[in-house]
Amino acid sequence: MTTAPDQSAPITWQPRHQLDQPAVALDANGRLNKSILLQALCGAFNFPDYFGDNWDAAYDLLLDHVDQLSEPALWRFSIEDASEVDEADLADWIQLMMDVCTYANAREIQLRVEIYGDALACGVGSLGFTADSPERQ
Repeated sequence: MTTAPDQSAPITWQPRHQLDQPAVALDANGRLNKSILLQALCGAFNFPDYFGDNWDAAYDLLLDHVDQLSEPALWRFSIEDASEVDEADLADWIQLMMDVCTYANAREIQLRVEIYGDALACGVGSLGFTADSPERQ
């Protein structure tokens, strides 16, 4: 999941069919919501048993992970195109990732996030993202 990134924007969307490396699935059983997103992060980043299953706790634990990075990193995530997406929860997750990337950048740690899935089908178009879009518009 963590590999050296190039020099582009911190968060990008790519078509799902272009995924050719391992990625963390953000959805499960055709659904994506806050609970599933937090479970995905917990599993991917080996959060401790005391993880509080909330955005603030996830943020704190992701910052701990960023603090351990010694070289540029690329985090890959995927969303199945047919998944039922809670757009508000996905927007919160995107904000979380933006905040983590901002934290990394402030510490001169290069961190990028790639999300593989149909951005418009996931409701991301309404969040100001488009496919291959680096940041909110």
